[in-house]
Amino acid sequence: MNLGAFLKVFGKKIKAIRKSKRISQERLAELSGLHPTYISDVERGEVNASIYNCYKITNALGISLSNLISPQSGKSNEEIENEINILYGAIKDLGIKEQKIILSALRGMLSAIKKI
Repeated sequence: MNLGAFLKVFGKKIKAIRKSKRISQERLAELSGLHPTYISDVERGEVNASIYNCYKITNALGISLSNLISPQSGKSNEEIENEINILYGAIKDLGIKEQKIILSALRGMLSAIKKI
């Protein structure tokens, strides 16, 4: 993965987690001690944030920086929770019709899993 693609993926993850926690960019900026414009730039993958600024952002969100960037084969509970938060944020960005379709599909999958 090249740098541009990595920054975009990283930014999308940050944005999805922020939205899932119902934190505005302005509030995240306050919590992390960074400027709101900088938070926006990170979320859009427009800047190559320093490792310290990435730490400040993830710390403000209450998540682990390592879980956002490390490609591990096994998933820890925190990694799974982060992924659920990312999916939750992505689903919230959809229209109501798409959300209903996803909820219906999830209910079906959960029902099938319970039968196993």
